[in-house]
Amino acid sequence: GRKLSLLVTDIDFFKKVNDTYGHDVGDVVIKGLGDILRRQKRATDIVARFGGEEFIVVCEQTDERGALLLAERIREELEKTKFHTEQGSMGVTCSLGVATFPEGGDSWETLFKSADEALYVSKRSGRNRVTAYSKPRDSKKRAV
Repeated sequence: GRKLSLLVTDIDFFKKVNDTYGHDVGDVVIKGLGDILRRQKRATDIVARFGGEEFIVVCEQTDERGALLLAERIREELEKTKFHTEQGSMGVTCSLGVATFPEGGDSWETLFKSADEALYVSKRSGRNRVTAYSKPRDSKKRAV
């Protein structure tokens, strides 16, 4: 019955990083985000790489407000980080989606889907932002 929040993060335009700077630099960027996630999380949070350049953070006993604060700290720290390459210094940003149990889903699958949907809202809205999941309004209901 306690709150649990899930963050899904994805590095913006990561393919461009690999195409421009090479996969070795892409690996450094992924490790850099992983380091940021480990530094920002609490001892009770779990960080995992979910595939490619996506990571998830499971935040035990964390409501939506707390999860949004954590996500924003992660976003800001990555934005400030400079990666040094043979071609000079470069930076990246990330987009994040947040969903909280039970409002965002009452199973792992539905909670992840909600956080992933919120992530894609961040990406469609210009990237380098955090979005919390909100239930879609039922367009079939009519006001009385």
